[in-house]
Order: sequence, then structure tokens, then C-alpha cells
Amino acid sequence: MGLKSCPSCECQIEQAAVLCPLCGAEFGGRSTGVRARPAPAETGPEPPKIAVEADPVSLIPLLLFRLLLAAACGATILLAIAASPFGRVTQFVRDHGVGARTGAPILWGAAAGFLVLILVAGAMLRRLRLRRTFLYGGPVKVQLGLGPLLLNLLIALFIGPLTLGIALPWLLARFRQSFYKACVLPARGDRHLGFQGKGEQALARMVLSLLLLPLGIASGGLLLGLAAWPWVTWEQSNLLVPDAKGNYRTVEFFGSFWGYQFRWMGNWLLTLLTAGLYRPWAKVREWKWIAAHTMVP
Repeated sequence: MGLKSCPSCECQIEQAAVLCPLCGAEFGGRSTGVRARPAPAETGPEPPKIAVEADPVSLIPLLLFRLLLAAACGATILLAIAASPFGRVTQFVRDHGVGARTGAPILWGAAAGFLVLILVAGAMLRRLRLRRTFLYGGPVKVQLGLGPLLLNLLIALFIGPLTLGIALPWLLARFRQSFYKACVLPARGDRHLGFQGKGEQALARMVLSLLLLPLGIASGGLLLGLAAWPWVTWEQSNLLVPDAKGNYRTVEFFGSFWGYQFRWMGNWLLTLLTAGLYRPWAKVREWKWIAAHTMVP
């Protein structure tokens, strides 16, 4: 039996064959015409399940507000130390331009109040970030109104000074839980997000942040990412997202410590070189980096 050439791949096949065993081309009997095989449809890259699309300009008022609160909180803490019997620490503060003060409890209470306001400003930034976040192809709806926000603020302002700030970690965890419960996913049947972080976890991070804060200040802010990293991992590792069946599962954050630190230092240097003007763009870059290193179910 003679051989013939496949018009598609030009390999030698039997004369009576109607299907090329090599490339799969089909023939009509002895005809050499090739029946075209449908080309596979081109599929682009799968869109990310989580993405952040925020305008850096919209962050400017909130970042400026938080900066002013941080400055006021720092100044109040210095005055409170100068008014407190902390021995050498008090003497060191007084020797560097802060005179002796009275009313230490009031000053410490004011510092706690400023700290609560800083946390509220952070919540407003988080609200803006979530409103610019897309999960499973749809935007996140943040239904946190002014009423619940003021209620949490009043509770924090009352309980915080009353407990000398000891209750702040638990208040922070409570507020974070209520915040994410107010975030709704239309792409998941209007189910809300969740948060399982605990107050004792926040307490450990507050202590660690206080220990690392002097190093960050001494470096001119370049190493403040060391104090910020524990909070990034706390929030991402305790975030709950409903899957396709409605079961709540934690997201997987696979960002690396050094990857975050190098990005922080680069953003901070650009912020310093631009006299602070780059800070909103640095914040958005940080949000996008966190989203790109977060895997949702």
C-alpha cells in the first residue's frame, strides 16, 4: 500500500488513512483536502481576585489630618513625661527644652485621646481603601455610617482614659471587627467580611511597636516599617472572606518581611526627597503591594 504526504505536517502516512496520527488532520477519503481544526480560543490572564484602585490625591486630607494628630499626641506625651515622676526619663525630657509641668493624669488622658483620634483617622483611611478595593471582580461596599463610628469613638474616649489606656487593644480589636462586618461583597451575594483578631494580639503588637518606635524615630522614619509590619500581618492574617459556598475562610498573606521593608524604605526616601508630597502615592503603592500578596479563597 502506497504512502502519501499529510498536507498539514507533511509526514508520510498510508494512502487510505483519513486521519493523520501525528497532527490529527482529517482527510475526506483519498482527497488531500484538509478539514481545518478550530483553533483554541485565546484566554488572557485571569483577573486578580483582589485589587486596589485608589486615587492618591483623595488621601491627602486624611493623611494630613493624621499627621497633625500624631504631632499633637507626641507633644502631649512629652509634656506628660515632664509632669510625671519617671526619674531620669523625666529629667532627660526637662533638660531638652520641656519645662516641669503639673496635671500628669490630665496630660496622659489627653495623649490617650489623641491616640484614639489617630486610630479613627486610620479607620477612615481603611474605609477609603476598602471602597477602592475590588474582590472577585466587584467593588466592596462599606456601609459604616457616621453613627456607629461616633459610637465607637465615644466608647473609646470614655473607657480608654478610665482604664489608663489598658483597654485600648481590646477596643481596637472590637472596632476592627465591627468595621469589617460593615463591608459587603456584592460578588458574594452581599455577604459581609469578617475579622477574628483578638485584643491580646493587638496588645502584643502595641508593646512591640513601642519598643521599635525609638529605632524608627532615630532613623528619621526610614525604619518605621519595622513597627508597621506586625500590624500588616495582624490585619491580613485575621481577615475573613466568604467563599463561593458562603463559608468564611481566612485569606492567605504571602508578603515577605524584607519585601515590605525595602518597599517602605524606598517610599520613605521618595517622601523625604519630595518634602512629603509623595506620601499619598507611597500609601497607594503599599496598598497595592499588600493586595498583590494576598490570596483569597
